[in-house]
Parts: sequence; C-alpha cells; structure tokens
Amino acid sequence: MVGTFKIITLATALEENIVNLEEEHFYDSGAVKVGGATIHCWKHGGHGDQTFLQVVENSCNPGFVELGLRIGKDTLFDYIDKFGFGSVTGVDLNGEANGIIFDKDKIGDLELATTAFGQGVSVTPIQLSVL
Repeated sequence: MVGTFKIITLATALEENIVNLEEEHFYDSGAVKVGGATIHCWKHGGHGDQTFLQVVENSCNPGFVELGLRIGKDTLFDYIDKFGFGSVTGVDLNGEANGIIFDKDKIGDLELATTAFGQGVSVTPIQLSVL
C-alpha cells in the first residue's frame, strides 16, 4: 500500500496549495526523525537535494513525511475520508471491508508521517479501483 497511497498525500498537498512541485526543494539525507522514530528512505544515503516533483518521482518516504506534516492530520484525514477510505464503497460484492485507517483522535506526528506514505493504512482493492 505504501507506493499507492502516496498519491492521496500528493493530491491533498496540491489541492490545498501546500507545495510547489517544481520550485520547492527537499533535502533527503536518507532518514528523518519523527515522534521518536527514524523513518528511512528506500535509497541508502537518500536522494540529496531534490524538487518535490523529484520527491514524487523517487517515491521518497522522507519527502512525503514532510508533505504530511505540512498538510496536518485534520486536512489529510479529511481527504482520506473524501476519497472513500475507511468505509465500504457500496459496490454489491460479498465481504467488502472498510479497510484500516488510524483513528484521527489518536494520531500523533509519527502516525501522521507514516500515513503520508502509506504505512499503517490498509485499503481494499475495490476502494482503490473506484478512486
């Protein structure tokens, strides 16, 4: 779910004018500390200086953490809800599930950060297909 869910964070950041993909830069050292935990980039040593468009192209977890923290939990989770995650789609199939999304009232910076790149989130294939 990690790579797929980043599009939700990106869409939210663009819709809310949180980031300019071509003008703003992010320095990826390979890891970022959030809420007492270290979140690593998939690329050992990181990507270095990059635009946020390159953050997207490189699927850079620390860059998406930055976007998630900029967006904030209320806004990001409002968009997650608007995209239909955390509830059934209404498609007439047996056994459709809600998926798993953090309870917004129990989210700290670490949960916000990991949600921004898709960890701790579980959505169904049907939810993705109607996106």
